Amino acid sequence: MLNQITNIWVDADSCPVKEEITEISKLYSAVPKFITTINHFSLNLEGAWKFLDDGSQSVDIYIMNHAKPGDIVISQDLSLAVLLTGRGVYVITPRGKLISEEDAEEIMFNKHLRQKTLKKKGKWKGPSSFTNKDREAFRYVFKKTLANNEGIQ
Repeated sequence: MLNQITNIWVDADSCPVKEEITEISKLYSAVPKFITTINHFSLNLEGAWKFLDDGSQSVDIYIMNHAKPGDIVISQDLSLAVLLTGRGVYVITPRGKLISEEDAEEIMFNKHLRQKTLKKKGKWKGPSSFTNKDREAFRYVFKKTLANNEGIQ
């Protein structure tokens, strides 16, 4: 991957680490770009926010169209992560996993299994509850990624 981050994009619809992103970004004089649907509008938001029309994939499509090699994207959407890492974008989940191109096959296979199970049983057990341990893992990986790169905007 490249050693220069130009932007920090946040899939902010259901992101549990927005405060951490804002706090850590300030340490690097960076301004994260929070992308969300209009359903999450508020007057009390810190940082740069872009509000999009409500649509099931509108945030993902916006980020796909704007993220460049060397950018950081923070998202829980692993399918989006697979598409972005192949383009040289760093993707970090809110639980602190830095997704790599090598993860793509496993991510897509697991998605296939989920869809098969949903079709057959009509339900799928979701992820475990978000914990303080997850939050700390995110803080560590985000700081490390920022510290290893320069030129953040």
